[in-house]
Amino acid sequence: MTVRGSQNARDRSGQLVSRALPHIVLLIACFVAVAPFVWAFLGSLKPFRELVSSSDMLPKVWTLKAYTDILGRINITDAFKNSILIGLVITISSLITSSALGYVFAKYRFPGRDLLFLLLVSTLMIPFMVILVPLYITVADAGLVNSQAGVIVVSLWTSLGIFMMRQFIANIPTELIDAARIDGASEFYVYRRIILPLSASPLAALGVLVFLGSWDSFLWPSTVLTSPENQTVPLLLSGLRSLHFGRYDLWSAGSMLTIIPVMVVYLFASRYFIRGVSMTGLKG
Repeated sequence: MTVRGSQNARDRSGQLVSRALPHIVLLIACFVAVAPFVWAFLGSLKPFRELVSSSDMLPKVWTLKAYTDILGRINITDAFKNSILIGLVITISSLITSSALGYVFAKYRFPGRDLLFLLLVSTLMIPFMVILVPLYITVADAGLVNSQAGVIVVSLWTSLGIFMMRQFIANIPTELIDAARIDGASEFYVYRRIILPLSASPLAALGVLVFLGSWDSFLWPSTVLTSPENQTVPLLLSGLRSLHFGRYDLWSAGSMLTIIPVMVVYLFASRYFIRGVSMTGLKG
């Protein structure tokens, strides 16, 4: 009885450790991910002297001076307007093209469909640096350098979005589409009244991904946009670091101004984002 009892105790302790270990690992990962953000947020609320001299996490003197300095030194309002405009146009166009092309690749049968889809998806493996120069030459020949259209035109569609939507739309029953066609529905009606409503969650997930990617984009906008009035938020923040090297309080405040809108968007769309990713077959 004693041996059996000790064996059961060891089994229970082993199960407890096996259950607790993943939670411990997740807690450590969450801390590593969140700690820099918390440090930057609290650092933006400290005076410059305290930030560079004190190792305390919480500020001894709470102040918003870094934020007022940024708003007074740079025209961040125009940068926010440019980023929001570019992000919204790219997101809306990507949702339209991804859902339409995903529908075509999922439900239409035509010669070379699979090969064309394979070529389209293979572009995901090409680093952007490889096509940067040809893209710039093409945009320059079109007269779109130093304009928001030059940033938008290269992102009107996304291979990842087409792949995501094709994976989901392929699972929509074909009989539902055939029934609508038999009833006399046009292809646009099928796309607008059947495909789009059933694809709401994947479209929400794709919209979050595309908007976040556009908001954080730096390389291509920095190549195309040269005038200060056309700059986006990441470009403005980069210029702030160059002009005020060593002013970590300004850096922290500027980072918070760029991160907070994105976090708000994700908090509102997180439920649809997680559900949409799981429905498109991209989960690990």
